[in-house]
Amino acid sequence: MSQKENNTRDHLIDVATSEFCSHGFKGASVRDICSLAGASANAITYHFGSKQNLYDLILSQFADLQVTYVKRTLVSTFETKQEFLLRLEMFFEGMLDSYLANREVLLIALRDFEQRSLDKQASVYSELVKTNFLVSNYITAGKEKGFVADDIDADIVAGIMLDRLVNQARFTHNHKQYFDVTTLDEEYRAYWVKATLRVLLGGLVAQPNPDPRLPK
Repeated sequence: MSQKENNTRDHLIDVATSEFCSHGFKGASVRDICSLAGASANAITYHFGSKQNLYDLILSQFADLQVTYVKRTLVSTFETKQEFLLRLEMFFEGMLDSYLANREVLLIALRDFEQRSLDKQASVYSELVKTNFLVSNYITAGKEKGFVADDIDADIVAGIMLDRLVNQARFTHNHKQYFDVTTLDEEYRAYWVKATLRVLLGGLVAQPNPDPRLPK
């Protein structure tokens, strides 16, 4: 495939992502996507085979990106509590960056997951669910080394973390209007990551000797 064809293919993906996000799968027109991408009317068929294939590819790439990042950051070969916490912070910050950078695909995935039957796109959503399990496994590994309290439910912690990340990316465009802050601002995003992890990892109730290794 030539560079020009690669560029056209990438541009079709970008335009289709915006159209699917704005209008849903059924509402997004093949003709409009091709026109907005400056491509011929049969470009989607040529590059992807069908609109459905293009839609599936967008979701699959998002799922693969997510799982790959988790596997790269939350490895279980840590030896110290400091390393355990540092990797968790790296994951949390990097995942939020990824969700914000791919916010339209995130919104598509959330809507699709809510509206479509579970037998459709099963492979995509199994990858998304795998993220939850990978985070949970990391928390469990921390428990086994004595870095996490024995009575902590790793699945619940993983769910809370991912819920916070997803909802922050989902509604961040509204936060500036209502709260005068937004994680689209890099400085506030860094603060939000540390402050959120401080609550998740340290708890709400004041401790007499707070762990200095927790994010501050």
